[in-house]
Amino acid sequence: MKKILLLVGFVSILFACKSPKEEMIAQITKLENSDSSYSISNITDLYNNYSLFADKYPDDERTPEFLFKAAQQSNFINKSKEGIALLNKIIIDYPNSNFSEKALFAIAFSYENNLNDYENAKKSYESFLQKYQKSELKDDAQLSIDNLGKTDEEFLKDIDNSKEED
Repeated sequence: MKKILLLVGFVSILFACKSPKEEMIAQITKLENSDSSYSISNITDLYNNYSLFADKYPDDERTPEFLFKAAQQSNFINKSKEGIALLNKIIIDYPNSNFSEKALFAIAFSYENNLNDYENAKKSYESFLQKYQKSELKDDAQLSIDNLGKTDEEFLKDIDNSKEED
């Protein structure tokens, strides 16, 4: 009887223990579902956990998604350059993932809107248009190229002028 109890106890302990990978997933899920998901500390924790997971488990199917999510979080914690590096990692290491197209567009968007680097934004948008000619985002990319560096007022004025010409 003691042997059976010991065996049951041992099996229970084995099933109760999570692998480090499962623990990381659980921590990420907890942070994603947190009530304070918009706090800077939570955003920083998410950024760090996504990045750490990607570093530790580069072959996991969730890695491109976590890299993309880390890049999104980077914009809120003034790490836009680091975010661009994460997005480039998706493009280079996971070119066939569902996130590769979004990553290239996000790079251009980040150069334009977070870093005000219009030269690299234009190059990235043009690269996007060349690589993803049938993308749903192609019109957005072209619109961004056409309006790089314009203030909101200039952009709206151009819209009004084009309406008058029609």
